[in-house]
Amino acid sequence: MYTASFYERKKHGTKKYPAAYYYVDHEHPQHHMPFHWHTEWELIRVKEKSLILHIDEKEIVANEGDILMIQDSMFHGGVVSAGIYECLVFDFYGLFHDMEPIKEFVRPFYRLNLLPQIHFAMEKEPEICKIAAEIMDSNYNYFKENSDLESSVDNGWRELLTSGGLSRLFGMILQKGLYLENKQESVRSSHKISRIKNVLEYVEKHFQSPITLGELAEVAGMNPQYFCRAFKEVTMQSPMDYVIYYRVEQAVRLLAATDMSVMDVALECGFNDCSYFIRVFKRQKNITPNQYRKKK
Repeated sequence: MYTASFYERKKHGTKKYPAAYYYVDHEHPQHHMPFHWHTEWELIRVKEKSLILHIDEKEIVANEGDILMIQDSMFHGGVVSAGIYECLVFDFYGLFHDMEPIKEFVRPFYRLNLLPQIHFAMEKEPEICKIAAEIMDSNYNYFKENSDLESSVDNGWRELLTSGGLSRLFGMILQKGLYLENKQESVRSSHKISRIKNVLEYVEKHFQSPITLGELAEVAGMNPQYFCRAFKEVTMQSPMDYVIYYRVEQAVRLLAATDMSVMDVALECGFNDCSYFIRVFKRQKNITPNQYRKKK
């Protein structure tokens, strides 16, 4: 589903239909959801088990059947464990751009004047979860029939069911008052999160080179002690643990997409010691690099 980039620049879906569905199970290379943000909205349904997400500094435990609504530019990621989840990532404005009767009523959402609640628990909001499940099921059925979602041609049933389902979903949110009015700057734009985003982009650009805690603290404009605390509050990991995590994720990509040796992959991803690389890879993925490559 996700690249290892913290700011996800990929546009989902097509210009005509700016939405894309992803089914993320244990075999998916990004089963663990890396911290990232994007300008689209994202609807997440927990298909099996549970997942723990941090969304703009809030920890949310979502159980089977629960729905999460990630708004434009929210910083999110977390621990999936044994869970399976599915996502619909969509350009809110683009999806309803030509639907004049509907656009008037969804405009406050995509302009972020109204902020729907993030977590809809099945036991508390079964109607919301049922509508979201119908949206996901229609996309999953299409997903099973078409291996390439973004280039396949169909008669439009998926697009109609998805846009109609989202209209019903936001209509229900309005009807039940499951939103807040955005009268002040959202937490996602807080100074601390902005600084942490800068650090993650720095890691993305420099992961192949040696990186020190002092460098990252300087990028954040914080003293090292406060920076470590702030970084962990947002990402659930220490800064240097996150550097290792990011390097391993890049190694996963290279192991799956190239014939480079394990040693070369290690060097390419900023590990100067191959034995150490294998050790941290196994700790993070529960499998060695060679075993991972053979599975692919």
